[in-house]
Amino acid sequence: MATICITDDITGLNGLEYIKNSVSELTAKTDTAVCIKTQYKRCNLSFDCPEYYSDILFAEVADRVAEVIAVGYKYKYFTTAVKVAGLSDTEREILLASLIAADLAEDKKYAFDRIKTLKDAAIDGVFNFRMKPLRKKWKDIAEYMPAAFIGSQLKDFVSYLLENKKKRTYIDDCKVYDNYYRRLKRCSLLGGEDGEIVREVLLSNCGEVEIRGTLPPTDEKYLKDFYGDRVYFAGNNASF
Repeated sequence: MATICITDDITGLNGLEYIKNSVSELTAKTDTAVCIKTQYKRCNLSFDCPEYYSDILFAEVADRVAEVIAVGYKYKYFTTAVKVAGLSDTEREILLASLIAADLAEDKKYAFDRIKTLKDAAIDGVFNFRMKPLRKKWKDIAEYMPAAFIGSQLKDFVSYLLENKKKRTYIDDCKVYDNYYRRLKRCSLLGGEDGEIVREVLLSNCGEVEIRGTLPPTDEKYLKDFYGDRVYFAGNNASF
């Protein structure tokens, strides 16, 4: 048997649960025992798997750890570092999601390259001591943001970030799926309550959205604002 152990500060428990849930299909197929424990101010996620599957499992775990950093850690940083007036609580959460999505692939690759060889890793330790350039980059982005958004500026800003995006994301019964129809739950690494669907779509880095079923009014409004005629309904080519 092989053991993979991922730890974090107790405030990162949500991230460990995200990792655990994201690889649950693989752990079930490989007869891997999974356990999350908390002790003092730390939380621990461990996988005990057959040696034969350890490299495959760790590659998937490392990928999810990279997402925790590129989405969850970045969100925590921007929550305090990005100070923009003129937005509602929902609009502020949408802004943060769009900022995270803008460099998500790049940030995730950077994090993955620094975690991929560590089968016993403390996420907060790796982030604090091996990813200082990433934190510097986030600091520069936060300082570049305007002091306030007025009128349609949020719509214009998010629409600009979506330029040249090509992939299609699917919404089926208020669940979001990528272009391979894999369920997306990155929004669970964020805070906020409203606009969860539109924020999940933004985090998918797509250029088109296909919808089956009805949406909550808030999500419908902002999807229409940001994607316009690039939103389609299943079974026809009609858009908003």
